[in-house]
Amino acid sequence: MIEPAETRSLLMEKNRMESLTDGIFAFAMTLLVTSMILPGDATPTMSSGSALLSLLPDFYHYIIAFFVLAAFWMGHHEQFSRVHHIDNNFLYLNIISLFFVTLVPFSTSFIGDYNADVTATCLFELNLMVLGLIFALQWLYSTRNHRLVSPDYPKSEIRRRLYHGLIIPFISLVGIIITLAGFDSSTMIYMTSPLVSYVFDRFTSKGT
Repeated sequence: MIEPAETRSLLMEKNRMESLTDGIFAFAMTLLVTSMILPGDATPTMSSGSALLSLLPDFYHYIIAFFVLAAFWMGHHEQFSRVHHIDNNFLYLNIISLFFVTLVPFSTSFIGDYNADVTATCLFELNLMVLGLIFALQWLYSTRNHRLVSPDYPKSEIRRRLYHGLIIPFISLVGIIITLAGFDSSTMIYMTSPLVSYVFDRFTSKGT
């Protein structure tokens, strides 16, 4: 069966956007490693152990950013597996989300250079929060009245995926509140995201 020209065009746009998204995620995740550079006050007489210790804050935030981006990419992949075509509004939302993806290497490098600084920490957490909210908005837009997904797709699954997509934004908001309250190392809260996701999945699976 030959698909109509309009359908083929929509499917092509979806595939092209998926390729662009995958490429930008891959580039951003690779670029993260450049945040781990020796501090400006490093000297040739500094031992390798001391130099490595000085990079621990950078490495710690690199790990967080890398795995959060990986989680966003996996969520985006799941989202696209349910979207059967795209429109201009969805395309623009995706482009905006990619803008914040490309900002993650900068915010990661910034917090590494200014570890425990309120502004740097809030910028990093705000970056991840906004990115997660835009992905959640994409899903909300595409599933509203089953706009871009199959009419048979269960509403309970739509809600479950929406709430799941709000986990990182929620954790980021809590982190920002902790930072503004004057506590250091608020980014450690991201270490709880696998546990939160596990508990959420267990809770929602029992409710179905």
